[in-house]
Amino acid sequence: TNPVMLEARLLGKDEEHLATRTRPRRSYPVSHLRNTVGLGDCVQLLDEMPSASVDLVFTSPPYFNARPEYSDYEVYDEYLAKMRQVIRRGHRVLNEGRFFVAVPFDLHRIFIEEGFDFVDDIIWMKPEGAGWATGRGRRFAADRNPLQYKAVPVTEYVLVYRKRTDLLIDWHIRNHPDPQTIAASKIEDGYERTNVWQIQPKTNSKHPAAFPLELAEKVIRYYSFRGDVVMDPFAGSGTVGAAAVKTGRRFVLFEITPEYVDLIRDQVPEWLGREAESVLWINTSPLPSVQLLL
Repeated sequence: TNPVMLEARLLGKDEEHLATRTRPRRSYPVSHLRNTVGLGDCVQLLDEMPSASVDLVFTSPPYFNARPEYSDYEVYDEYLAKMRQVIRRGHRVLNEGRFFVAVPFDLHRIFIEEGFDFVDDIIWMKPEGAGWATGRGRRFAADRNPLQYKAVPVTEYVLVYRKRTDLLIDWHIRNHPDPQTIAASKIEDGYERTNVWQIQPKTNSKHPAAFPLELAEKVIRYYSFRGDVVMDPFAGSGTVGAAAVKTGRRFVLFEITPEYVDLIRDQVPEWLGREAESVLWINTSPLPSVQLLL
C-alpha cells in the first residue's frame, strides 16, 4: 500500500532498489523479557513495561454488561475509557507489525483509533448446549410467548488486529535471527481452514469467564513464533500462560484480583517445573521454595 512502491510497480521500476533507497534496514527486535506475573491494575503495570517488548497480545477483556461478579463498570463511557487505556498501552509495548487478538464486545473503533489495522474476525462456535448455561432461552422454551424470545448464544467473536506498520508480514519471517525457530514454528496439518472454530468452552475453571486452553493455543500458534513473548493484561486464571508454555513461548500475565493470581501461582510449577523459580513476580509473593521442590 506504500504509494512509492505502487508507482514503481505500475511503471516497471526496480522495486528492490527503490525499497533499499527509501527504507533504512531494520534489525529484528528480540524481547528479553522473562516469564512474568503481575498483580494490580494492568494499566499501571503496562506503564512500567519497556516499549516494543511483547510479540503478541491475546486477551478477553471484561464485558460491560457481564454478570455482576465479572464487571466493575457501571457507566459505559468509563468502561470504554478504561479499555482505551489498555489498548493504547498495549500498542506501545507491542513490537512493530505484531498482533493484538481479543475476545471483545465493542472495542473495534478504539483499536483503529489507537493505531491498529483490522485483520480478521474469527467466530468461536460452541456446542448448542453451552449457551443454555447463561439462562437465555429457558423462559421462551417453557412458555413460547411472543416478545419473550431470546436467541441462545453459541458464538463469540475473536478479533485480530495488527499494529500499524509499513512492514509486510513476511518481513518478520525473512528477518528472524534464527531460521530454526521459524521452521519449528510452522503449523502442522489439521489447522483451522476457515474463520469458524468449533471449540468446547471451558467448564471447570474457577474463573467466571475463562476461555478454553485450545482457543489460546491456536491463537498463539497462528500469530507468534516459538520463543516469543505473549501477554494477557486480563489474565484471569492464567489460561494464556499455560498455552504459552505449552507452545514454547514466554508469558506476561497481569491480573487485578489476588485470588486469580493465587490460582496462577499454584499452576506455574505444573507449567514450568524447575524453571518456575525464574518467573518474575510483581506486587505479589514469589513461589514458596516448597512448591519449587515439588
